Amino acid sequence: MLLAENSCAAVTLAQHAPIGLPQPPTNYSMLGMQCLIAVWIFILGSCFGSFLNVVIYRLPAGMSLGKPKSRCPQCETPLAAKDNIPVFGWLLLKGKCRYCRLPIPVRYPLIETTCGLIFLVLLFCELLTGAANLPLRHPDHFHVHPGFWLVWFAKWDLSGLYLYHCLLLIVVLATCMIGYDQHAPQRKLSWFGIGAALTFGTVWPEIRPVPACPYPESISQIATGFHWVDPLINPGAEYWTAIRLVGFIDGVVGVIAGVFIGALLMWQSTALKPVAGLRTQQDAVRASFVLVGAFLGWQACGMIGLLMLLPGCVFTIMSGSGKGRTVGAPVAPLFFVAIAAFLLFWQELNDASWMIGCKGWSFTTIDWRQDWLLTTGGMAAFAALVRYFTVDSSGQTPPPVDGPIS
Repeated sequence: MLLAENSCAAVTLAQHAPIGLPQPPTNYSMLGMQCLIAVWIFILGSCFGSFLNVVIYRLPAGMSLGKPKSRCPQCETPLAAKDNIPVFGWLLLKGKCRYCRLPIPVRYPLIETTCGLIFLVLLFCELLTGAANLPLRHPDHFHVHPGFWLVWFAKWDLSGLYLYHCLLLIVVLATCMIGYDQHAPQRKLSWFGIGAALTFGTVWPEIRPVPACPYPESISQIATGFHWVDPLINPGAEYWTAIRLVGFIDGVVGVIAGVFIGALLMWQSTALKPVAGLRTQQDAVRASFVLVGAFLGWQACGMIGLLMLLPGCVFTIMSGSGKGRTVGAPVAPLFFVAIAAFLLFWQELNDASWMIGCKGWSFTTIDWRQDWLLTTGGMAAFAALVRYFTVDSSGQTPPPVDGPIS
């Protein structure tokens, strides 16, 4: 009995011990588990990046994505399995073909690294934070180590959000790099992204954290689906999979907003003098806006458009005056970076007093619909003003060209 009392007293003293006293040792097994998960996630993302290099190169050329296998474009020797290892294969080859010593562009490992970072950064900024980066969504909080719940107590809704946003950034990256290579946006890639967003959003409307509008109960309950029993993950558990009208409406409205915002921002720069390679990047940006609208909704398109309006204006004015370097400017890749940054800081931007959010401007008392309507009209007026002052001296808008200027 005395021993039990002494043990309880020791526990109580340990709980109320001063901060300066030695603390219990760190659980290195849990820390090591999280590091292993992070490494595995980066490798998985870089594998997607390796396939993305194939998509970026072969899709505009009209080639099959599966056949023939990866080979050197000069000697046409199929690459060995060890040469196809993402990132490390390029390092082991020292950037040259093993057989004919043809230099391999550094962009291949860069894209693989970028895709690995997409998976890794979203792992720490979205998956392990309970999606704290998304607006209008209460973050999930966990009482155990993140690496622990990620393996044994996975949150499937949160994991779905994570994979959904990884898919968005990967498709946008491919679209932007195809435009940067002076190829027109590929309809197959765009339709794949839009189809995936509409499919996931229709079955699971909550995958878009911000609905298109507050739906009445009579509309939000319209759905058709079926019940099924899980035989693998949770045997015996019954689920209901349905097609919901509100999810489909959110996706369609987002696509329309992406078409409008992308066309508006690109319209202000069509008065520029013809610049080689710039038109395809503008088309890639416009296609990326449509993807953002399909995946994230129309509010995300409006916020990104507002953020890009001023940089686009500066670029347009500098290019029209001849003071800016537009040939080879990475407009499309920089737009991908902007979308990735927006996704990571969406919640902070939505709550910022200087930025319009899902509920409109914080400093006005009018309805959020009127806030967005006035903001969109102001964006259109601003784009028209920039276009007017950068028009060609002849008074006519020169037609854009894609090829080199003779």
